[in-house]
Amino acid sequence: MANIGSFLFSHPLDPALIISKQLTKSDLQGNVKLPKQQTESVLMRMGGVTAYELQNGNEVVVSDLVEGDEYKVTLRCLNNTAYYFGDGWCTMKHSLDLEEGETLKLYWYQDQKIFIILNFNHIVL
Repeated sequence: MANIGSFLFSHPLDPALIISKQLTKSDLQGNVKLPKQQTESVLMRMGGVTAYELQNGNEVVVSDLVEGDEYKVTLRCLNNTAYYFGDGWCTMKHSLDLEEGETLKLYWYQDQKIFIILNFNHIVL
């Protein structure tokens, strides 16, 4: 994990690899719908993962460097138009204590093939 953290803090982040979503009530009551354009930008760098393949879901790892936790969530696509986190999202949102109006920021770290949570609002400097 320290290896990933040092990379993130020593290199500029590629905006094409960031998914940012302001959470709504429905995101927290069910599955979080991800922004289409940002998600498709990340998919292009995920080694050939397509919207069609995501109809059955693709398990991805989401890493919280602050707490040292990892979550396995299923990235899915509905009708080739709507991307969302399915299985595993419930555990992740409760563990992170996410609330309506907060912005969830994820960075696709290509070297490790995982998402890194960029929400650092709980760090005290």
